[in-house]
Amino acid sequence: MKKHLTLYILLGFLIVMNGFFLFKHFSTPDKAGPPRHGRVNFIADQLAFDATQLKKFKELDKVHRNKINALRSDINTFKEALFDKVSDENFNNSEIEAITTKIADIEKAMALETFRFFNSVSKLCNKNQRERFEKIIKDGLRRPHASGGDRPPNGPDREHRPPPPPRN
Repeated sequence: MKKHLTLYILLGFLIVMNGFFLFKHFSTPDKAGPPRHGRVNFIADQLAFDATQLKKFKELDKVHRNKINALRSDINTFKEALFDKVSDENFNNSEIEAITTKIADIEKAMALETFRFFNSVSKLCNKNQRERFEKIIKDGLRRPHASGGDRPPNGPDREHRPPPPPRN
């Protein structure tokens, strides 16, 4: 019994942690759907688009989301292929390099697509809206990611920014 005491303690800890994570997972609302539309509405509301601008904006957003979702799907496919090789004792390093290069290329394509989307949105704006839009974009780049991770500080005002709030 004494030999296995550490194992029993570790097993008990893992059971408690699994229960905690299951509780957190099933007790919090799904954050995958509506927040995306909230951000879209936020931009349209902040820029006070008229009906014509709003229609064009929604069309741009729909096309953009479809492209980004397809690229994310491709990334997931390549990541699955990559991590399928984790247990392979005789993996081919050049094959791993090729897969990671493909993932990087897709990430680059996502960044370009996002830039082109925002550039198209900017072209929808009048002069006052464009100034407000530039401010929204710059503020968005300085804020933490929606996923909870913080972007590294950048720009000359990084010393004057308050620290991020504590996480719960």
